[in-house]
Amino acid sequence: MFDLVIGGGTVVDGTGAPGYRADVGVAGGTITAIGDLRAAAAADRLDATGQVVAPGFIDPHTHSDRTLLVSPEAHSKVRQGVTTEVIGNCGASPAPCVGPFADEIRGQSGDGSPPEPSEAWETFGSYLDTLRVAQPAVNVLALVGHVTLRIAAMGFAYRPPTPEELARQRELLAEALDAGALGLSSGLMTPPSNYSETEELVSLAETLHEHDAFYFTHIRGEGAPVFRATAEAIEIAERARVPVQIAHHKAAFRPNWGRMPQVTQLSVWAQERGVDSRFDVYPYTAGSAGLTQIMPDWAHEGGRTKLLDRLRDPATRAEVCADVEAAGREWDRIYITAVHTDANRHLEGRTIAEIAADRHVAPVEAFCDILLEEAAQAGMLHFIMDQGDVDHVVGHPLSMIGSDGSSLRVDGPLGAGKPHPRNYGAFPRVLQEYVRERGLLTLERAVHKMSGATAERLGLRSKGFIRYGMDADLVVFDPAAVREMATYSDPHQYAAGIPHVVVNGTVTVRDGEHVGARAGRVIRRQDR
Repeated sequence: MFDLVIGGGTVVDGTGAPGYRADVGVAGGTITAIGDLRAAAAADRLDATGQVVAPGFIDPHTHSDRTLLVSPEAHSKVRQGVTTEVIGNCGASPAPCVGPFADEIRGQSGDGSPPEPSEAWETFGSYLDTLRVAQPAVNVLALVGHVTLRIAAMGFAYRPPTPEELARQRELLAEALDAGALGLSSGLMTPPSNYSETEELVSLAETLHEHDAFYFTHIRGEGAPVFRATAEAIEIAERARVPVQIAHHKAAFRPNWGRMPQVTQLSVWAQERGVDSRFDVYPYTAGSAGLTQIMPDWAHEGGRTKLLDRLRDPATRAEVCADVEAAGREWDRIYITAVHTDANRHLEGRTIAEIAADRHVAPVEAFCDILLEEAAQAGMLHFIMDQGDVDHVVGHPLSMIGSDGSSLRVDGPLGAGKPHPRNYGAFPRVLQEYVRERGLLTLERAVHKMSGATAERLGLRSKGFIRYGMDADLVVFDPAAVREMATYSDPHQYAAGIPHVVVNGTVTVRDGEHVGARAGRVIRRQDR
């Protein structure tokens, strides 16, 4: 007697091997049979005739730390086939929220969206406890962020840490790892993480080595410094003897387009000498972040209040504008995704160039004005990549697919603004564009990059593959119809062509509709 049988489908098992016709039987939350189960007794059946049955997709790069507490159903993720997320990326985690700058930690959202809810968790363990009580619909692994640790230990000081401040960071990191954090993420383009020097990061990575944990990094520069920044990430991993995961690997801005084949070669050479350097990628040419990321590093010293004071001072604002302009921004390629004030709601979805024209000011002045009007909490979408570079990274043997998005939903507070469509469509986009439309990946290889390869990377022994005894995280999709519906202009749309999703043996999406089930687990590093 099975709890569930998924019958009539083509099993693509996550290994990269060719698909084969089989039914999948589930009991007690695990896969207990693969074969001809047409005559088997089952409490529930899902018809997968003409469709693919694959392992649930694993998203190694997300920012759902707070949104899973607002809406634990994880609509935008589970409806695109994602059954496991890694949160706390790019240096931003909601805990530990301690020290004189605790309000700054509580206010960071990673992408300029409203930081809901605003609860403060003094320890990483207490945050994980809250997440467990929320019972999300997807499995979750959590990273602790270096941005958070540095703010907790030394605020926004633009200098190396004192020995005591470094020791405090290591202490907080060890506490988070003991509580179950998968590893440390750095955000080396986000203050104050980007104020750190290599030696500070090596020291923290040594703590990771002591706990058999991972180093995830948003490297120090993705434009002109991309070679140096990638080499630094590999150096940290090599010296501390830890695996490194490079976030959303890319070559940003027009002068650097075409460089990714050379950049990824650094990780190939690292692998050849025994350094485990790999990377994730989202299948888009636009990125998204908080609008403050455009500000020069020095303007962030002292935190958000000081940043706003600098924008209010005419002389300092002029220095800010000069530095921003020197970076050569293409203002017609930068869109506002989220604001906080009702007065500026009409700016969402518009470029800074358009806003500046309406206001009869220079784009850099409009940029500064928006930051002031929104208390430095606005989000942007920025077209900065070349399609050829994205294609190279998507197809690379060391890459896996990660959305860099959050779990959202089309209604309620998480349905606000004009966020990046990757929040709703990163994984179906791979199946639609890279497999069906352009043939850059085989179906089996794409599924491997979105499931088995990521499970092996994260050390998830019971996920990522369709095998006897594995957790029953499964997605059923129509290879001829699976499609990203979200667009840049209308992003709040769920994916199509994914009728069924099962999480830990529980049907969560049936016939394309979320049934409200929340069977995910918070997975501690020690329990993988």
